[in-house]
Amino acid sequence: MSEPTDKSADITYLDIPTAPHVYFDIAPAHGVIANGVEVELAARTLNPLADGSVEVKFVTTARLRCSQAGALHLRNALDAVLKMFEASQQGPASAASKLN
Repeated sequence: MSEPTDKSADITYLDIPTAPHVYFDIAPAHGVIANGVEVELAARTLNPLADGSVEVKFVTTARLRCSQAGALHLRNALDAVLKMFEASQQGPASAASKLN
């Protein structure tokens, strides 16, 4: 399958202000089932114990399910964001705050 092309004019996008924000630290598992992409997301948590120590655990925060085309769009978006980080480390500080 080829890379998705940028045809923003062909896509109708509606911003829903109540859409959830998903935070994660790692993507510990991924797979494919019935031509669908699956990615598990997890975040690091600190759990206090009775003896005063802290236990570190990772807990599931979301399960991404999408088509191959959706996964390509997500990968392209993540690649673009990572390039922004690289640019901010090499250039002026304003590059890090740039939105697409």
